[in-house]
Amino acid sequence: MKPASLSLLAILLSTVLTGCDDAESAIQQSAVVRPVKLMTIDDSVSQQIRIFPAKIAASQQADLAFRINGELVKLGLTEGQHVTKGQLLAQLDDRDAKNALLNAEANHDLADVDFKRKQELYKRQLISKADFDTAKATLKSAKASLYSARDQLAYTRLEAPFSGTVAKVNLDNHQMIQATQVVLTLQGNNQIDVRIQVPESLLLTLKNVSFDEAFKPTVRFHAPQTLALKNGFTPTLTTADQQGAYPVQYKEHASTVSPGSQTYEVVFSLTPPENLNILPGMSAELLLDMSKVNTSGQAITVLPLTAIMRSDDTGETNVWRYHSDNSTLEPVSVILGQVRANGIEILSGLELGDEVVAVGATAVKPNMEVKPLRWERGV
Repeated sequence: MKPASLSLLAILLSTVLTGCDDAESAIQQSAVVRPVKLMTIDDSVSQQIRIFPAKIAASQQADLAFRINGELVKLGLTEGQHVTKGQLLAQLDDRDAKNALLNAEANHDLADVDFKRKQELYKRQLISKADFDTAKATLKSAKASLYSARDQLAYTRLEAPFSGTVAKVNLDNHQMIQATQVVLTLQGNNQIDVRIQVPESLLLTLKNVSFDEAFKPTVRFHAPQTLALKNGFTPTLTTADQQGAYPVQYKEHASTVSPGSQTYEVVFSLTPPENLNILPGMSAELLLDMSKVNTSGQAITVLPLTAIMRSDDTGETNVWRYHSDNSTLEPVSVILGQVRANGIEILSGLELGDEVVAVGATAVKPNMEVKPLRWERGV
């Protein structure tokens, strides 16, 4: 090969190698800036609200049935129908009961007349005391039979014991039914129950303190999303304005643990709001204000577990605080509180407005230059 060709080849190789070195340097420099997810420490008031899934149940419910056998001849109710106290709900064929009542009335009238006659004769000492006692006992027996016949006629009618809504109708007209066979289910609608399951640790804090005073309980319902056309063209999901929280009152709590869990059932009473059609079986959320019973101190915020790191050297628990002026991180010692479903409480070490690393706290180092990515809970 000629010397000129060798010289040209050497120049090309040096240029390529120099370009590779520059590319590696650029990669190393760009790798220094690390993207991290940040979250801002906001107001701690919302962090003190604890949310429990709740179920709606009727506060008053009864399965109604007849006390005697018979043919069902009147049942014109529909499920969801509102009834008032004393209203006739269903009726049996009452012909036999009416005939029995007429017979009992006749026997009673005859016994009453016979007793009055013999009472007058006994005063005149024209009959023995045994005859008088027999007439008196016959009158009492006739009176008992009369009362029983009246009750049997009343048992052919099924009336509403309280005002409410017909939840379920189990039978149809013209069926032969047995005594105590459930005809319908009636639910009261003046009050409804809100039922939740709470851990034993929560009940331990309530000695000599009422639920209403300690937690100020409220309940909220999820309004359904509907599809609407925005400006007549764009499909948009809209939600009705029904997200308000409604106050409830403590009613009772179970003294035995619920099967399969170390929790206890607590029941609250709610007067149904006029703007909502709340039915038993619906789901809701019960909100308890934990700020007044937090024995571990007032929590500043709740951070995900991925934001917490522990120093092997000092044994301190730290989080990374972000400085926006120079895009660097600083370790901050914090004190932890109770563990919650969405993270762990931070009792001290941070202030409102601080920005901290939410994910990957163990993967960064002090004074490392980072690129912030905003944190959305659940993302």
